[in-house]
Amino acid sequence: MKLLKLSEKKLPFDLDLSLSCGQIFGWKRDGDTWKGVHDGSIVTIRQKENLIYYEGLTKNQVIRFLGLEDPMDEIIGSIRNHIISYNHEPDQFFEEKYARSEGIRILRQNPWECLVSFICSANSNVRTISRRISLILEETGTSCGINSNEHVFPDPGRLAGCSETGLRRCLTGYRAPYLIKTAAFISSHPGFLDQVKEMEYKTAKEALMVLPGVGPKVADCVLLFAFNHLNAVPVDTRIRSIVEKHYAVHMKVSQGRKIPYDTIGNFCREYFGPYAGYAQQFLYATRDSEKIK
Repeated sequence: MKLLKLSEKKLPFDLDLSLSCGQIFGWKRDGDTWKGVHDGSIVTIRQKENLIYYEGLTKNQVIRFLGLEDPMDEIIGSIRNHIISYNHEPDQFFEEKYARSEGIRILRQNPWECLVSFICSANSNVRTISRRISLILEETGTSCGINSNEHVFPDPGRLAGCSETGLRRCLTGYRAPYLIKTAAFISSHPGFLDQVKEMEYKTAKEALMVLPGVGPKVADCVLLFAFNHLNAVPVDTRIRSIVEKHYAVHMKVSQGRKIPYDTIGNFCREYFGPYAGYAQQFLYATRDSEKIK
């Protein structure tokens, strides 16, 4: 395996947390080693303290994929400054969550692979989504490498040509027609995702939501995890519960009423600043060790 030594500037970094916190699916862990698909390649990767061992990508691809170029001191400093500007004091709840998840990085995924994954993610847990993605790769993906059992994501044209029945065998359920129709659109508009990449956040989100199966949350996930919009805030039930419990006092909403999706996202961008997507990940990453009451 190739070796990447992380400098002090890139630490702390937690590979396990970054790959297991729900921002990417279909990756499997065996002991201390992770294996999955990224950008059309089968990737194997593990971490031992400040050493990253990897196969399937170049050094520059690994650095980008793992978000290791992100200026974490600047990011957390900006988040804290915006909190104090808004709140006039530090946010102890946020600081507790950050202390438990500071090694996380926002991954930079392939846009097409990320889009397919999050269309598959609707109303599901991480384990089910990962199983769904694995089945899609087995059923429709392209065989890759020496092992014929390993597959990468199908290209848009290939996925568009699948039958609903075939995709439903991959546990996609009602998502099957969305996947086929979105794949057909991307196949017939090959520059679409490149165009979205160049758009500012709001315009990019509106463009993605034209696609079948892409609502506000899926669009925010793709913008955050594939297009480097670090101000995107995906709002799932976990984040909604956190905001309603700890931050609703800051929003002008009637007691007992469900806070609209956009209201939560806009508040987070105002409260946490331009790196609100990172703040969301710091809050979200500890979901398995805490129950929201």
